[in-house]
Amino acid sequence: MAPYRPLVAIVVSHEHPVGMAMHLRFIPSLDTTALMLREGLLLRHTPDGAELWRGGAYRHAVVLPLVFQVVTRNAQLQSCTQWPVERPLRYVSVTGQEQLRAETLAGSGASRRPLLSVGIDHRPAPDGACATYRIALASNRRD
Repeated sequence: MAPYRPLVAIVVSHEHPVGMAMHLRFIPSLDTTALMLREGLLLRHTPDGAELWRGGAYRHAVVLPLVFQVVTRNAQLQSCTQWPVERPLRYVSVTGQEQLRAETLAGSGASRRPLLSVGIDHRPAPDGACATYRIALASNRRD
């Protein structure tokens, strides 16, 4: 069995006070779960996000449509964050850019329960290098 290697990294940063852990968990959608099973991908949580790892049997797909709901055990994270658009929101990939863009799901009937959702149309690099996608959250500034 070939070793697993990172394929996708999702990194979430926040201007929160040092030492305040975000405790994020990425939950794949049903379609993403099926894709992960079919392609032999593993989800690994990190202190600042999540990673998808691929095994030796990985087949290079043209596009991997990845969708995750992101939840947190940190109850303060929702109130200490200045959201860029009305919640519920999702972060989506923009072709050729590392930074994910926020868009609102307000009025769509989407649940406000997850902290946010992430949608990435990942195009694997020909050399198999790990791609990093970033979400930068700002703090609510209370003077």
